[in-house]
Amino acid sequence: MEYKILIYGANGYTGRLITKEAVKQNIKVDIAGRNDVAITQLSQETGFKRHILNLNESDKLEDLLKDFDTVIHCAGPFSETAKPMVEACIKSKTNYLDITGEIWVFEDVIKYSEEAKKAGIVLIPGIGFDVVPTDCLAGYLKNKLPDGNKLELAFVGSKTGMSRGTAVTMAKNVSKGGFIRENGELKNVPLAYEVKEIEFAHKKQSCMTIPWGDLMTAYTQTSIPNIKVFSGASKKMINNIKKYRYLKFLLGISWIQKIVRRKIENSVTGPSEERLENGKTYVLGNLSNGKGEKVSAELITPEAYKLTAETALKAALKLEKTNLSGYFTPAQAFGIDFIMEFDKVERIDRA
Repeated sequence: MEYKILIYGANGYTGRLITKEAVKQNIKVDIAGRNDVAITQLSQETGFKRHILNLNESDKLEDLLKDFDTVIHCAGPFSETAKPMVEACIKSKTNYLDITGEIWVFEDVIKYSEEAKKAGIVLIPGIGFDVVPTDCLAGYLKNKLPDGNKLELAFVGSKTGMSRGTAVTMAKNVSKGGFIRENGELKNVPLAYEVKEIEFAHKKQSCMTIPWGDLMTAYTQTSIPNIKVFSGASKKMINNIKKYRYLKFLLGISWIQKIVRRKIENSVTGPSEERLENGKTYVLGNLSNGKGEKVSAELITPEAYKLTAETALKAALKLEKTNLSGYFTPAQAFGIDFIMEFDKVERIDRA
């Protein structure tokens, strides 16, 4: 029986990249989404069969998913779209993958683990960048220092643009402030709670803490109780974000959210083709214990969006040959060396 993959939200920036990667690798997929014009155009470009539907059409969605083994869900913001897709996947017994980096989506999806086990399917959110490299790196460091209890993850990319979906997600969540994990619990902290210079392989970079999905995935996989996630940012950006600390409540107001969202959708584009092909992302991990011992390693990967297209598609293909069921992080499902299966990925142990 043919193994079938559906890409939902295929007309979005990252959805298109995954669809094009399927063409490049000569992998047959179907594509779906709610934008009839965009999905039809993409279908004509790729030759892939199309399906037009909204996620709120639950019966129609469930009927469609019954024909597929795995869905790669690419339609964000995932805080709004993950739950209806997960629930439809459980009813249709279809594996669920998505490309989120939102903390709360991981928290929402993990609650469905037992239902997924009963349905015989897997739920793996965050199967792109973020969190595949960081999840694999966290597991790698934990193996080197099993009693490590303090993890810091940091990443920075070559100068690239941001997709509209990512920009909308960041704007949507800024009103919640920042987060770190402390003593096993998520702790609400101010935006850009900690700022420091971090030495990556290619350069020293100003970085700030961000409330990213690794606070869930790294903890779920390794049980390390204290975790901070840093992202490279310009000093100007860091200063501007600190100013938002006093205005964040405004971005929680629905009509202001709509204005910001509309502005982003009309102005933000993703990285250029040249940056997609030649850009790099640097991911650094430091793990320490209470005895003064420390291990450190860095991953150098292709540009983040390009890597997402590759990891999402490979994850979907791997599920054809696994018997997993329930909720997993990427490294739990495919091993801590999953990231090393991709071209132009280098892992460096640091002193």
